[in-house]
Amino acid sequence: MSKKVFAVIGTGAIGGYYGARLHHGGHDVHFLLNSDYQHVVDNGLRVDSHYGDFSIPSSDLNAYSAVADMPKADVVLVALKTTQNHLLDSLIRPLLKPNTLVMLLQNGIGAEQEVAEAFDLPYVGGGLCFICSNKVGPGHIDHIDYGRITIGVYGQSGIDALHAFASDLTQSGVEVDVDPKIIDARWKKLLWNVPFNGLSAVLDSDTATMMDCAELVDLSKAIMIEVQHAAQTTDTEIPMSLIDTMLRNTAKMKPYLTSMLLDRRNHRELEIQYMYKNAIDLAASHGVTMPKTTALYEQLCFINKQIKSV
Repeated sequence: MSKKVFAVIGTGAIGGYYGARLHHGGHDVHFLLNSDYQHVVDNGLRVDSHYGDFSIPSSDLNAYSAVADMPKADVVLVALKTTQNHLLDSLIRPLLKPNTLVMLLQNGIGAEQEVAEAFDLPYVGGGLCFICSNKVGPGHIDHIDYGRITIGVYGQSGIDALHAFASDLTQSGVEVDVDPKIIDARWKKLLWNVPFNGLSAVLDSDTATMMDCAELVDLSKAIMIEVQHAAQTTDTEIPMSLIDTMLRNTAKMKPYLTSMLLDRRNHRELEIQYMYKNAIDLAASHGVTMPKTTALYEQLCFINKQIKSV
């Protein structure tokens, strides 16, 4: 029986980490790279992890600079920022075969349905990565903390493929939760991302500095409650205990530079459409307002305009 083929689109902090885990789990993994392609071809892929460092030597690495050179895949892991989703047609379509599972390892809400409709796919998976991981150099990933992933699927016919992927992750040493209703999982991830990604970018601060300020903790909790109320519009119930648990865990977390803060510092466009605008609009369509979240979104829009003008 041939190995299942995985394609990783976006070999950064997320795609590089989970792709490398799958490789070490014995799977046939193929990595699409951009600016660091030649460095990785020459030196391999390196992951410094709090679970123990591991790498893929260049001699054992399937690295590509063009999708056209990659084999068709059983599972396509999309680990790009949602700001690059306009490129998905050229990146995904050449890799598809019947029953390919496209798995979006992205933040925000609404992308699974968009991709399913755009590619006429019966199902599209989504993964929520609860991980502190940064790309610190070409082909070099620093995994600071956590690593669990929650996966779900848009389209009920994809349940079997979803569970098979969960088994692949478990075999590869990744803690995984299966939440078949992907929108539930997405709201739960937004519960943390909306306050902490946005506020860290606006304030130019890591999580530890933010949690040292009682007023900022109160604001973060208020934004989380707005997300909780928005989630109820799609019949997703988020208990207050989860909000309290996330705040406690964030307070105990090692100082962490969120992805949005790193994007701002590196003058990259911020992911605000799927993480903020889609959530605000979805809530508003059901008569639910998110005033603090909206104010944060408007500040992030200002930052994005500054970044784009440079």
